[in-house]
Amino acid sequence: MSNYVITIGRELGSGGKRIGELMAKELGIAVYDRRLIMMAAQESGLDAKVFEKADEVASKGIMSQVLRTLNSPFQSYSNIYENSLAPESLFKVQSEIIQDKAANEDCIIVGRCSDYILRDHPRHINIFVRADYNDRVRFISERYAISAEEAKELIERTDSMRSDYHNFYSETNWGDSRAYDLTINSSILGLDGSAEIILAFAKKALNL
Repeated sequence: MSNYVITIGRELGSGGKRIGELMAKELGIAVYDRRLIMMAAQESGLDAKVFEKADEVASKGIMSQVLRTLNSPFQSYSNIYENSLAPESLFKVQSEIIQDKAANEDCIIVGRCSDYILRDHPRHINIFVRADYNDRVRFISERYAISAEEAKELIERTDSMRSDYHNFYSETNWGDSRAYDLTINSSILGLDGSAEIILAFAKKALNL
């Protein structure tokens, strides 16, 4: 039987990453999120800061660049700074790492457009975690020791960036329930309860 993978998309402040960690601990598997940036950097020989800058941000005007250079091959990684399609080159490197992880080990991958990248994986499920807005604001405010207004701004900005990134590279819309196998509101059962529900679903769906 092939390896299985669980992808988790999440709103900022919903606890999606923590839920993924709780699930990974229960299943005895790895969970990948920002670590993929470091892996991508090591794979390409680039400074991780290059990936951090491009992390989950759709480059403005990139579509027009793509249309102008459809017949042009990507430049080598050593010339990536001069490459007008650098964001897509970075995405390609990270996508290959995600596909490699999913092909060689059971794992959970948080974000990174992994639901779309692994759409052809023979054994995967896609989860999306949301939460009530006020709970998200409170969570982010406490986590970063910022005001409620600052938390709201951070939530709106981050969710917009994630949505733009996902929707640019994917054929599905970020957060649209039709793009996922299960969407859950973590405000109802909390992080532990949400992890339990998703685990029960995953065990049935993946025949664990």
